[in-house]
Amino acid sequence: MLARLIYRSTANSADGADMPGIFESSQRNNREVGITGALGLLRGTYMQYLEGEEAAIECVMAAISEDRRHANLTVVEYRFIAARAFPGWSMARIAWTQETQTILKPLADMGLCGIQPSVAAPVFRSMTRASIWAAYSDANSRPADS
Repeated sequence: MLARLIYRSTANSADGADMPGIFESSQRNNREVGITGALGLLRGTYMQYLEGEEAAIECVMAAISEDRRHANLTVVEYRFIAARAFPGWSMARIAWTQETQTILKPLADMGLCGIQPSVAAPVFRSMTRASIWAAYSDANSRPADS
């Protein structure tokens, strides 16, 4: 079954130095197992949106939970879905532009970790519809509305 999982974790590198490596390995590994999604980092907290077959998501999450670049991994949403929001993205990430900073300004003080879990997933899903995502995708496509 097709599923969506959104998690957040604390970055072990406060300056975000691990982000390029996490992003590159996510693109490569996700493509191999049919996972699509998006990755964000704000004030030391990662949030990642994964979608794909349930077994593939479980595999990817097992690897992420062992990744020493993350700590305090928390699943904020897990549900079955009818269709992918990111059919052409093995992984996308937030492009840090002036628009991004304006959109995320309300979160600047609390960061992604400060958002209540029941609100975190809807906030991240809403962010995926904005134009703040860098075109780091297999097909350079925009996400579908979900």
